[in-house]
Amino acid sequence: MVRFAHAEEPPRPAVDPEEAVLRCYGIHGRNGTLTGSVDVTVTVDAAGRATGVVTPPGTEERLAAAAQCVGVSLRYQPALENDLAVPGTFKMTVPFPSVPSFKYPLRNAIDYCHAPWALNDVYEGTVDVMMRVGGDGRVKEHMLPGGTLPWMTEAAKCVADRVEFFPASWRAKTVDAWVIVPLEFQLTTNKHLDAEIIAPTVRSKEAIIVDAYRRCYPEGRTDSAQIHYRITITEGGRVRKVELIGESTDKAMEDAGICILRSISFIAARRNGRAVESTLNWPVLVRPPG
Repeated sequence: MVRFAHAEEPPRPAVDPEEAVLRCYGIHGRNGTLTGSVDVTVTVDAAGRATGVVTPPGTEERLAAAAQCVGVSLRYQPALENDLAVPGTFKMTVPFPSVPSFKYPLRNAIDYCHAPWALNDVYEGTVDVMMRVGGDGRVKEHMLPGGTLPWMTEAAKCVADRVEFFPASWRAKTVDAWVIVPLEFQLTTNKHLDAEIIAPTVRSKEAIIVDAYRRCYPEGRTDSAQIHYRITITEGGRVRKVELIGESTDKAMEDAGICILRSISFIAARRNGRAVESTLNWPVLVRPPG
C-alpha cells in the first residue's frame, strides 16, 4: 500500500509499483529469504527522477537494498509549486511477498533423495540451498554454495525436484519467491553419531514369497533374470513405488519383478528407533517358481 507524504502536491509514482517491486525482489531475493515491508523516503528532482532513497536505520541490509531498488526504479511525476515542477520528497511503504511454506515435511524429501541406503556407503552433511519457488509451488531453479560435494549436489537437486510448497503471495496472487532451504543429511550406522540407521528387511514368510513367484512369473517362460529396481518402502513396510534401474530389456520379466515386490511386505527402515519411509536399490532374481 502506497502512502503519500503530507504536501499540497508532492511527487508521486507515474506507474503502478508492482513491476518494480517484483523485479527488485527477484534480484535481491537471490541472496536469501526476503519478506516484510519497508518504509522508504524518495527524493525526486524537478524532472521526476529519483535522486536519493532512504530507509529507516536498522533495516536489514538485504531488505533495505531491495526497497531502495524499488524507489530508484520507479518513474515519478514531480512535485508542483505554483504549477511549476520542483524537487520534493515522497514517502511510501514497499511490501514484499510472503515466504513460501512446505506442503509436506522437508524431511520426507531429504530421506527419499539421500544417497541410496547402502549402509556401506553413507554420508552426512548440511547445506543451505537457495530455491526459487514458482507460483505453482514447484521449484523453478536452485543455487548451491561453492565447494559443495558432488554427492550432496546430486541429493540437493533431487530435493529441489521433489519438494512442494504453498507459494508466496503478493497483492492476493501467487508469485515467484526465493527461500533458503537448509538440508541436513545424517545417515550413519555409527550409534555415537547423530543418527542410527537400520535398513529395511523382508517381513514376509517364505510361503508368501514362493506364492508371489508362482502368481507373478510369466506364463510359458523357463528362464531367469536378475533385475535391479529402486523401491520406496513406507514406514508401514509397504512397497509404495517401484522404478526400474537402467533401460528396459524384457518387459515381461520386469513386470514380474514388480509384481513380486508389491506382493511382499517389509520391516521398515528405522532412524533412531523410529520407522521411516526409505528408498533403496533392490535386486530381484526373477526365476521359475520352485
